[in-house]
Amino acid sequence: MVKVDIVSGFLGAGKTTLIKKMLNSIKYEKVVVLENEFGQIGIDGELIKKDGLEVIELQNGCICCSIKLNFKNTIEEIVEKLNPDKVIIEPTGVGLLSEILVILNDKKLEKYLKLNSIITVVDGANYFDYIDNFGEFYEDQIKNAKTIIISKSQLIDKRDLNNIINSLKEINDGAYIIYENWDLKEFENTITNINELNHFSEEDIKSIQIKNIKDISSISLTPLKIYSIKDLEKIFKDLERGCFGNIIRCKGFVNNENNLLEFNYVNGKYNIENSKLKICPKLCIIGTSLKFEELRKAFI
Repeated sequence: MVKVDIVSGFLGAGKTTLIKKMLNSIKYEKVVVLENEFGQIGIDGELIKKDGLEVIELQNGCICCSIKLNFKNTIEEIVEKLNPDKVIIEPTGVGLLSEILVILNDKKLEKYLKLNSIITVVDGANYFDYIDNFGEFYEDQIKNAKTIIISKSQLIDKRDLNNIINSLKEINDGAYIIYENWDLKEFENTITNINELNHFSEEDIKSIQIKNIKDISSISLTPLKIYSIKDLEKIFKDLERGCFGNIIRCKGFVNNENNLLEFNYVNGKYNIENSKLKICPKLCIIGTSLKFEELRKAFI
């Protein structure tokens, strides 16, 4: 049986960072990472590749809707052709975790897959903003997790952290919650054999109100300019002011005079660093009411 770990979470929560930690701790297993990118250009896959690691990318859609069949076929091919010990699945941040579990409970797939962990990474810095704006859709990722990791908890005070924990427990009182200075050993101790899952029918999934999420769109670009850090910071300030629409996530790589810059923007907060990767510049922007022409002019 092939073990399957699902690392779910909303846009920019820190799923890829967690997967990199998980991969660094794995020494004797053959692992395949299945990345589901919402945009047309894959970004996260570039960040987790390492020697001997297989990264498969499903792009331009989410597992639970437009590429459902492709996902099933890809899982089957991974098992048959690559014969891994473990598959780590990172769904797009706008996917329904309950729907992904329905797909993985498919009779054909369950013959050779064993669900090992169901993890949701919650962005502590933006938790109440997201839960207010995305409602049942956002709660679906929390409700169906077995382990919840609160990321960016160092950015919030103790009172806010306690409020987040209490809110999470109201939604899912059975999940193990990790926060603050957690380490990988603590995380691994939360993973046990999953003998009991929440069971869903297709009708259950259709009843979830996701009207707040249907307007989310993305644009993928290949930036041609040479950027300084100050250039990017100016663009990010414009993103925060709403000059290009409501930008939830912007991530990618751009050329600098001496190297490649890697950046990650989430709901007004960002980081920029030098990248050692040898790849072509590319970026993906996700949000609502995107001003596509203005974004193209800003980056191309």
